[in-house]
Amino acid sequence: MKTMMKVCGIALTILASSNTFAGQYEIDQIEHAASKLDLTELKTIAEQVQGYDQALAYYRLALSSNLSGESDPAIKWNDKAISLLEALDEAQPNDAEVKTLLAQVYGYKIALQPMKGMFYGSKSNAMLADAKALSPNNPRAYLVQGISKLNTPAIFGGSVTEATEAFNNAITAYESDVNSNYHWGYAETYTWRGLVKMQSGDLAQAKQDWQLALNINPDYGWAKTLLSQH
Repeated sequence: MKTMMKVCGIALTILASSNTFAGQYEIDQIEHAASKLDLTELKTIAEQVQGYDQALAYYRLALSSNLSGESDPAIKWNDKAISLLEALDEAQPNDAEVKTLLAQVYGYKIALQPMKGMFYGSKSNAMLADAKALSPNNPRAYLVQGISKLNTPAIFGGSVTEATEAFNNAITAYESDVNSNYHWGYAETYTWRGLVKMQSGDLAQAKQDWQLALNINPDYGWAKTLLSQH
């Protein structure tokens, strides 16, 4: 009996490890396609995955569509991400990763449709607060917090200083986040921090951050574009 239990335990460990790898592999595929604004590949991936991975694919489709000048499809994809994540959050109310991504797609809804800011701003802030309460050192929660603080007017709680602190905390937290099944946003965080430095007049440090983003993801188109333009 002990031998059988040991064999079963080993089998479960191997299965868990393979599932961890598979989940991260799918997210890596999404991030690779998004870094090149490959809408076709993102659509293909979105049809093949489900749950959180599908929601991330929808969000990246929204972002990539908007950056490609396709605003109406961007709204459609972001709305699909919202619907899926809201359902996931209802089913898994203690999942900090779901809440973090939902906070981000709520925030991106405002970027796509600013008139909806009053409604979705409070929803995004509340969802992010819940995520941070569940997972205080989550790098993606810090990333989303930084993006929110940077893009929110000061009169409504925005702060460049707080954005920089959030990006710094995210970068530190990412160092122990490898293969978490949800690992995305590392290169993006350096790129955002570089933008803050550029806005503060420190172009040399901004370029350094954009290069660090490319060290993490050599195909990251946003960082490549910023470096080529400055």
